[in-house]
Amino acid sequence: MWGKTTENDDGVALEAMLHAEERGSYSVLGSFIERYGQRLRESPDEGVGTAYLELVERTKGAFEYEAEHGRRSLMKWDHPDNIEWVRIGLIKLTERDRRAFEACNGFASPIAG
Repeated sequence: MWGKTTENDDGVALEAMLHAEERGSYSVLGSFIERYGQRLRESPDEGVGTAYLELVERTKGAFEYEAEHGRRSLMKWDHPDNIEWVRIGLIKLTERDRRAFEACNGFASPIAG
């Protein structure tokens, strides 16, 4: 249970989805859509429902691109949260991810693995 009302919870879920989009983390966004999409489509908060549908429409191309080019191919490795989450090990890098991270940031990733 997140908050005290469905509307409040729906807003939290939507914000997490928008943050995933901002970071270029479409695999995370896809998981959120799978888990919370139906609920957000039917949210009693019309603003949340509308924003959710706009998000889904806006990101269709990104999902298609990643399906063709691979997971995390659109990740914004220079996003401050992504840099921090790599540093603390929250984001585990594949070898391909590591090369993209280093190329984007101009330095070697701060952790191994």
